[in-house]
Amino acid sequence: MKIKLVHAHFLISIGDYSNERIGFTVELEEGETIESVVTALRSEARKAVGPKADELYEARSILQKQCYALEKKINEVRSEWDATAEFLRTQGIKPDAPPMPQFSNLLAAVKVDEESVEQAEIVDGF
Repeated sequence: MKIKLVHAHFLISIGDYSNERIGFTVELEEGETIESVVTALRSEARKAVGPKADELYEARSILQKQCYALEKKINEVRSEWDATAEFLRTQGIKPDAPPMPQFSNLLAAVKVDEESVEQAEIVDGF
């Protein structure tokens, strides 16, 4: 028996009791084995689906904590800056010492209007 095409479909858990199904149809090249092709396709499926939802939520939580710490540090530095500027103005050393600039909302929130999945062929490496 000579196998020319391999159809591989994978059901990948994305967390929170949700799954995503992804599949590929590839033509075997000379010297390739079914096992090696399926292993490579499984890896490609995981990359295509991306990280699990719980991993994304954990990363989001870490980033939120980092943002909170940075905002706290900015407020501390702002307080020091304003105290120094007030001292310089009061002492007449620098009467035009400016307050620290406000750096709020420099980056607008990213919104995804719609998501789509397209069929594609894997050409290189398979």
